[in-house]
Amino acid sequence: MNQAPVISALAKKLGHSHLQVAGEYWHLADVLCLQSMLLLHAPSLKEGLVWWSKSLSLFDRSVYVEVSDDKQGLTLSLQTRDSQVLPAWSELLLDNLYQQLQQFNNPLITCHFSGTSLQVAAKGLPLSLQAKSASHSFAKKVYSLLLHQSIESPDLQLQLKRSIQRSLDKPLNLELVAKKIGLSTRTLQRRLAEKQLHFSQLVEDEKKTLALNLLADTQLPISSIGLRLGYDDPSNFHRSFRRWFKFTPSFYRQRCVQNRSQLRAQPVRLHYARGPIGEAEELHTQEGQVWLEVDNIAFEKVVTVECKDRDGIWRHYPAFFADFLSDGTELWSTANLPVAHPLCFRLRYEVDGESYVDDNQQRDYLVSERLLLGTPAYIVPTLSIIKTGFAYQLFIELACQLVQVSKILCYLGEHSQPLALQQVSSNKQYSIWTLSSPFPALAEHCRFRVFDQHDNELAEQHYPQRYQFVPPLL
Repeated sequence: MNQAPVISALAKKLGHSHLQVAGEYWHLADVLCLQSMLLLHAPSLKEGLVWWSKSLSLFDRSVYVEVSDDKQGLTLSLQTRDSQVLPAWSELLLDNLYQQLQQFNNPLITCHFSGTSLQVAAKGLPLSLQAKSASHSFAKKVYSLLLHQSIESPDLQLQLKRSIQRSLDKPLNLELVAKKIGLSTRTLQRRLAEKQLHFSQLVEDEKKTLALNLLADTQLPISSIGLRLGYDDPSNFHRSFRRWFKFTPSFYRQRCVQNRSQLRAQPVRLHYARGPIGEAEELHTQEGQVWLEVDNIAFEKVVTVECKDRDGIWRHYPAFFADFLSDGTELWSTANLPVAHPLCFRLRYEVDGESYVDDNQQRDYLVSERLLLGTPAYIVPTLSIIKTGFAYQLFIELACQLVQVSKILCYLGEHSQPLALQQVSSNKQYSIWTLSSPFPALAEHCRFRVFDQHDNELAEQHYPQRYQFVPPLL
């Protein structure tokens, strides 16, 4: 029996063509092959149908087959736990079983299929279709092993990422990518909306990652890198890069050569994290986000944040290069994380074939307040400058985890006269200081100095030494 049409239809209804089993990917064809072995090579038809029914849990733990035995034969009925609606793919699989049994044209077997149930009658149900006890025994062992592993649908972001990566040098649209991963455009739009993802942002994230890799790892001219990313005009690539980062492509390439780090015991550390604000059903919500300190051991590296999702499953979310923090250390950050509240996570860094995990000394990180500060003495979650008429308006927010701080000064650009921040709130973990003030000129950067009540300066070795303003839209 040709299973290709079944696999294609099943992939569309499931929304993916692979299952992730204990970190490895199984194609649907492999799972269907295992199902067939359990059915066809069993010592009796009854045992084969029972084991086929059990194997349905490989696709989704919430769906199962209830097998009832009576004088007429066996009845296989699709069921869901917690009274959920039966997914369309489960009926497709039961229909596929019906078609397999019909293919044998065995007069001793009669079947009746009604969508959610299949009645199979045979004289005593003793007969087997292609009994091979060794194959059936092997299939049962494989199934039993898989049953004790975590089985997940492949992450939609990972599927999109791979598809986008293969076509970055061409114009990309949602319809084309949806077709490549076996989904309708409407289904992909719905699934992106459920995860609060934007297709254009995913494309831009992949362009940013590839641009950084090519600048760091190759000697390709910058104009050629722009072409690889789909920019016919080098100036358009240059403008996009300056919009993504606070420096030029040539500056990044030069800094990468200079900014290498020696391996330390913990080469990835929490910089800070922002927890979700508001409930999921509210209109005005803010998702969580994590910033990481990553030692630049090698150019090729994979940085992810493993978060506990709303369904209790831990999933990996990618992080992206954001800036240089200090010599040998880079700042990376995730996109917004549509995960469980409160945000619970750990950090993962893969470089030179080694993996490093920061799990907060096996306690995992938990954002119980609005912010969770990691290594730095203070962080600056808000740094903005807005043009207002002929002047500018500054707004700065600083979160400090040092105790006994009585004064924080902000030095703007090359101006020698500082502005003082005001403390507006505090909790057990940090205090919040803000500065809102008009300023006569456009400031490109600023730095901070922290003092205690005796005017002793604190955090003198803090990094970064200065913070860059994003230029306002004029």
